[in-house]
Amino acid sequence: MSEDTEPCKNYEFCENQTTGCGGCSICPKDLCMNCGMMFGKELIFKNDVECSICLETKRGIKQPKCEHATTCVQCFRKCYYGIDYDEPDFPYSNDVEEEYGGLDYVPKSFIDRYPLIYEYEEESNRRFDKQQEMISVNSRCPLCRSNHRKSLSAV
Repeated sequence: MSEDTEPCKNYEFCENQTTGCGGCSICPKDLCMNCGMMFGKELIFKNDVECSICLETKRGIKQPKCEHATTCVQCFRKCYYGIDYDEPDFPYSNDVEEEYGGLDYVPKSFIDRYPLIYEYEEESNRRFDKQQEMISVNSRCPLCRSNHRKSLSAV
């Protein structure tokens, strides 16, 4: 990471250390590409709020697409990503992982030697598909599924 790069303004949500996407005009320069595409703005974080999903009192984020109450960071992340967006644990040693990561495609001979690779790929794809499904609905509030701001008197 270069010295002049700062973490995304929404780091607490996305945990991205880099901002921008390398020169496009869509993403604000102080946001990572993910937050730029999903929200287009800095999220509003608040302390000591009751989460409207898990009902615990902790640090939260105001819903950016409507006037709903704040949800905690963890529930907000689940609403937008669906599940943990981390890769599953790799089932073999670091040496095998390095070899696997360097492949353009996974040949059958590699899967024959390391059969858990198939399960790892399936789980990775499942998580990725679920994440993409959640991201595809991000234009709407995950609580009410509205795609525009509603006044509280209209609800």
